[in-house]
Amino acid sequence: MGDVDIQAVILAGGQGTRLRPVTTNLPKPLVPVANRPLIEHQLRHLAERGVRDVTLALGYGAEKFKVLEALASELLITLRIVVEPAPLGTGGALRFCADEGAFDERPLLWMNGDIIAAPDVSGLNSFHIEHGAAITFWLTSVRDRTQFGVLEVTSDGFVENFLEKPSPDETASHLVNSGIVMLDPAVLRRIPPDTFVSFERSLVPAMVREREPVYGQFRGGYWLDTGRPALYLEANRHVLERRLSWTPAGREIEESLWVEPEVVCDRVDVIRPAAIGRGAVIEPGARLFGRTVIGRNAVVRSGARLEDCVLFEGAEIGHDAEIVNSIVCTNACVGSGTRMDLSIVGAGGRLGGHNVLRNTRLWPGVVLGDQAVMVDG
Repeated sequence: MGDVDIQAVILAGGQGTRLRPVTTNLPKPLVPVANRPLIEHQLRHLAERGVRDVTLALGYGAEKFKVLEALASELLITLRIVVEPAPLGTGGALRFCADEGAFDERPLLWMNGDIIAAPDVSGLNSFHIEHGAAITFWLTSVRDRTQFGVLEVTSDGFVENFLEKPSPDETASHLVNSGIVMLDPAVLRRIPPDTFVSFERSLVPAMVREREPVYGQFRGGYWLDTGRPALYLEANRHVLERRLSWTPAGREIEESLWVEPEVVCDRVDVIRPAAIGRGAVIEPGARLFGRTVIGRNAVVRSGARLEDCVLFEGAEIGHDAEIVNSIVCTNACVGSGTRMDLSIVGAGGRLGGHNVLRNTRLWPGVVLGDQAVMVDG
């Protein structure tokens, strides 16, 4: 695919509070999805569609994004990193990047760094140019629109009304701001410098009221907000199930089974889809019952049973443990015979044997002994 003459910015400065404890010490865009950081998927998607100039607008945990520089070189992307001195909101962050010289006059594709989506970049850019738009939203449709910016558009996409988190009786529209926007960089000059400004709450509503050329394009492409743990697990499942063009890390050695090098996985029942990271050890007699992601250097002991779950790098699951609809973070350990359902063990946590966890979040570094806790609801 040839290059497309646009530039891109990924806003990746948020703290991901709704996903804690997963994001307590890890910026949300770096949370792994099918054994790749979420933002790596985004960069690969942009590179595959010919986008060569990308700016990362960072805040929280900015130093942890340095690992992306080698990836950008591999993908032939010129990656610029801009760190805002204090939280400036979406509009303020974009203006700060502009003031730092990050953008030229080409159309600017803005993506939030915490969404799962595979937009048609070329199609969105063509629509934006053909309509002479100042701003073009890549729209998605959701059933419950009360937590989103909702747009009312004409048949040709002209935005007649923009409502931020409306009540159900305020509008009949289900078209919402997906966090993917094409815009004319000149628009950013209307945002005051060094000021906290919400693009969605301040600039866009004012432009819509003045009937300026603000448009929305709805093409029905895949989109998912990963804000809550259940949605994060869903994102991993959907990548494994090929619901969008993102691919798990590793080589697909069988249909819907991706494995990285140096994996030890003999005499193990594996129901696909599944992804197993580099250096992982899954002992004989363990069972993966489908929609599982095993992180790099993770260990799954014999007799353990896993389904609909994600293990981060270095996680360890004890003998005969059962992990369902759950997340076990980096270097966390779950003891033998323990059962987890709809739960999270934070990074470095230690959970003793024969516990039962349901609807539970354990913060990073928490240590619980054997049979120490039973939680339901």
